[in-house]
Order: sequence, then structure tokens, then C-alpha cells
Amino acid sequence: MKTLYAFGLFLALYLSACQSPAPSPETPKEIGPVNKAFQHFPAIEVTPTHEVLTLGVFHFDRSRDGSDVVAKNHIDINTESNQQQLREILSKLEAFRPSRIAVEWRPDVQPVLDSLYQAYLEGSYELGKNEAFQIGFPLAKALGHERVYCIDNNPPFPDNINAIDDWYAYADSIGHIGLWEAYDAENNRYNTFMDTIQRHLSLLEYLHILNSKQNLVRSKQLWTTGIVNVGHGDAYLGADLLGRWYRRNSRLFANAKNLMEDGDQNLLIIYGGAHKWILDELFESAPEFEVVQFNDLMRFDEAP
Repeated sequence: MKTLYAFGLFLALYLSACQSPAPSPETPKEIGPVNKAFQHFPAIEVTPTHEVLTLGVFHFDRSRDGSDVVAKNHIDINTESNQQQLREILSKLEAFRPSRIAVEWRPDVQPVLDSLYQAYLEGSYELGKNEAFQIGFPLAKALGHERVYCIDNNPPFPDNINAIDDWYAYADSIGHIGLWEAYDAENNRYNTFMDTIQRHLSLLEYLHILNSKQNLVRSKQLWTTGIVNVGHGDAYLGADLLGRWYRRNSRLFANAKNLMEDGDQNLLIIYGGAHKWILDELFESAPEFEVVQFNDLMRFDEAP
């Protein structure tokens, strides 16, 4: 009986399968509401027409270095070996063929930079140490550009930040001294390291480090895991200071972005290395731009 029962069950299942064949792989599945939504999602689908390279640099001329932390050890851009490496860098940047070259000078001094560049073209100006001169001018001349563009902007600090004379005392007064000291220690550790390695690296090697993924991540972390915490729940000084940094760099982004015209053009931005991570992020979100890295251009391998 059990054998007949089993045989009958098998036969019933077999006939059922024959009557309702499984859908073949070619049979389209019903499109659900989520997939339909994605099919009609209002994405910005633009083929990039511009390449942008932000070259993060240290400030070649210490007398004009307005950074918060100025290195004690400083690479001398005028040594013969560094000038030779600079020529190698210029050769690679020339192959990138930027249509516009932007530098860390304010637009209100554009006439000054224009007059210096014109004097350089005429052979009556010996290049100063500033990276706008050492990189921007020779490259612009080689590419036949009429000018090097000033895009810098430095918005005022928020009133709540201006009202604080002593960050240490403020942090202590609201119980955030531990947060401040942790940030200060990490900031000093990073800057001491970057200062120390300059004694052992050439121009090209140091620019390799400045433009590396490791340095971009670390530079961002100084803002997002450190000082941003100071004052949270109170005056939000750290968060507002970060907001002011975004405000400055979003203005630089707008100034640089709007230099480009229609057509297939490239953009080179020569700027202090601390700005690179945020400018790269902003341009990566601009669909008409494709971000190019200096280390890829120089064919440097990233550290393991």
C-alpha cells in the first residue's frame, strides 16, 4: 500500500508539473514599484566634458605663507635638483593640457598677477618663489595662455568664533577640555610628521605625499574627528569652524568651476594641500567634471 501511495503521489506531482511549466529564464519578471521608480529616477546623466586636477602644494614662499602652522623645515624650491624636478612636473602638467590654470590669489589682485605674467612673457620679470609663479607662469606660457586665474576667497569667521579669545579656556569652561586636548595632540602629531619628513624628501617626493590618498584622508580627519566636537551642544564653535572651511572652499569651487566654457576643456588648480580633499569632493559631485589625480599623472604608486 505504501508503494502504491508513493507512486500515486509522484504521478500527481509529475502531471502537475507538466500542466504548469516553470517560467523559462527568458520569461520577464514583473517590474515592481521600486524598480519602476529607479527606471524613472531623475538622475543627472551627463558625460563629463572637463577634467580637473587639483595639485596640492606647500607654499613655496615662506614669506607669504599664511597657514596656521608654518613648517620649520622647508624645501628650497630654488635648488638645482628641485628646479630639475619642477621641470619634470611641468612637463607632465603640460601633457594634461589645462585650458585654465587657477591659483591661490584673490580675484581683486588679478590685475597685479596679470602685469607680472605679462612682464614674465616679455622677459622682464624673474620668477618669484610663489607656486603661482614657479608652476603657473611657466605652464601658462608653454600652453599659450593669456593669464593665470585668481580664485581665492576668505570669508569672515562667524561672530560666535570671533567672540572667543581663548579656545582652551572656552573648552575648559564647558567641560570639553578633553576634546580640545585630543584634537590639539593629533593636530600637532600630524604637523610634526609633515614638517619632519621635509628634511628627507625632495620636491617631487613631498608633493607625492601631499597628494596621496593617505594624506587626503588624514587632512579631512583633522576637521571631522577633532575640533568639530568642541562646543557641541553649546555654541557649536567647532562645527561652525568646519562650516566656515566648507564655505571658503565652496566659493573656490564656484570660482574655479565657472572659469570653464562649453566644450572639452581641462582645469588645473594649484592650491595649498589642505584644500585638496574638499575641492576633490566638490568636483566629484559635479557631473560635468572628471577628477584627475597628480599621482596618477606622475605614475606614482600608492604606498601599501
